[in-house]
Amino acid sequence: MTWSDLPPARAVPRRETYFFLSYAHSVPLSATPRPDTDYWVSRFFQDLAAAVRRGATRTGDRDAGFFDGLVSPGADLRQTLTEALSLTHVFVPLHSPNYFRNAWALGERESFRSRLTRLAPARADRHLLPVLWLPLPSWSDRPETTRALDVVADADDRADYAENGLRALCKLSAYRRQYESVLAALAERIVAVTETQPLPRSRAAALASHPVTDNDGPALVVTTLTDHARWRPYAGQHELAVADYVAATAERLGLPTRVADLTQARALAPENPTVVLVDAAAGAAAARSALEGLPRWVVPLVIAAEHERGEPVPESIAGTLQDAGFPRVLPARAIEEFERCAPLLVIEARKQFLRHGPVDPPEGSATPKPSLRAVQPSDVPSGSTPTAPPVRSLDVTRGKDER
Repeated sequence: MTWSDLPPARAVPRRETYFFLSYAHSVPLSATPRPDTDYWVSRFFQDLAAAVRRGATRTGDRDAGFFDGLVSPGADLRQTLTEALSLTHVFVPLHSPNYFRNAWALGERESFRSRLTRLAPARADRHLLPVLWLPLPSWSDRPETTRALDVVADADDRADYAENGLRALCKLSAYRRQYESVLAALAERIVAVTETQPLPRSRAAALASHPVTDNDGPALVVTTLTDHARWRPYAGQHELAVADYVAATAERLGLPTRVADLTQARALAPENPTVVLVDAAAGAAAARSALEGLPRWVVPLVIAAEHERGEPVPESIAGTLQDAGFPRVLPARAIEEFERCAPLLVIEARKQFLRHGPVDPPEGSATPKPSLRAVQPSDVPSGSTPTAPPVRSLDVTRGKDER
């Protein structure tokens, strides 16, 4: 399958769907046409949608499925996915160790769950169909994992599924039979639930990043250098301001994020990874002056939507900022360049912060490492009285230590 095999992207789903696929976005490995979307997730979505269509009887008024790879890149992602969650009947989360740490994925789950509050627990659970995408550590076993495995009737297929996860079964030809067995079981459950116990039409709660209690790391700060408060250089093609688009991309990758003005960002940057979106209209001198004093891990991206290919101004600004000590990032002109760059920009900002950012030692007095050598005068802090270590000798005749 190639990206061209996917159905045309659309902004808002128009019809009800049998299922909605939710997953934790992974770090992009290359600037592919959709670096923000996992290829194997897309492959699985297509296979599951095809299996649902084969078994469904209501395809005239319902689409098989929906996932965020079908969303037009310029759409308001929160609004679009909220609409999709309001029109689906079965929520299919791809469980992995990262899923339960990803605020965006958990937000999708909570948004869908808001439609189940009036149902009896047993019936509500039928509309949640977890998939074991990647095996979870033994200490992270959850009740949902057991439910995911129970879908598969054949014991041998279930064992391969539990040991490897469905992603491996999807990737490896040696597991093709097991993969198709799990796929058929999932599609059968989705069709049965949707056609025998469909959800009444209802509005899902607005999608928001669900708080993750163990994610206390620094937040990505996104700011802009421009005269426009809500800068939209691609206004005819993007519903979101560019800062909001980058922030949404970061949240999908599991990074807590905040959009701030340049003054706020200057105060936050010493403790957080930071991205600055620079309007090429500012010019090289003004851009360098505005960013002066920011930490070296701040990553600037020059956006030159109004500049034709080959015009030197955007490259001049990027070069000037590189000379000032900031990471080198090629300017983005066309909207396609900006969309491909956004997830890579987020990861670069985090990488630069981890490489060059502050390292805070733990609070409290330092504890010296244990040592077998005798205490030297230099080991005693100034103003302290040396304490003789306990005498220890080895009695070889009695075979034990004497203290």
